Amino acid sequence: MIDANLSGGDEIIRRLGALYFDNQKMQKFSRLAGAEMVHQTEERFYNQHDLQRQPWLPSKRALEQGGKTLRDTSRLLSSLTYIALPDGVKWGTNVVYARMMHYGGTKAMFPHLWGDIPARPYMGMNDDDRASVLNIINRIMDVDL
Repeated sequence: MIDANLSGGDEIIRRLGALYFDNQKMQKFSRLAGAEMVHQTEERFYNQHDLQRQPWLPSKRALEQGGKTLRDTSRLLSSLTYIALPDGVKWGTNVVYARMMHYGGTKAMFPHLWGDIPARPYMGMNDDDRASVLNIINRIMDVDL
């Protein structure tokens, strides 16, 4: 499984500390942050770019068929999910080829591949994602459940 742990720098970690001892707020945070990070990851597939908004190198299949990269069957995209944990959230996919699509690889490393696969990063957090998560934390802390 390729997954991403919610870590976004000192500010998120500091703010999460305030939620940690309130189970209801922490559960709400985990659900909202998980859904948000899955949504942000899905947006990378729709917009065909990495975490820094740099376009992915189009796949040979996408160029030949006029389709989108990493969207042939949409299996990878539709497998994105999150797990709300007592102390945070994880999001990712259990698709066996997900790691290869994210990090890339060469036919020399993996002889069963049809060719070299360039990295097309889609998992992780960028500055906008961190701001969204901080916004979620701030909203939860300002609302009595």
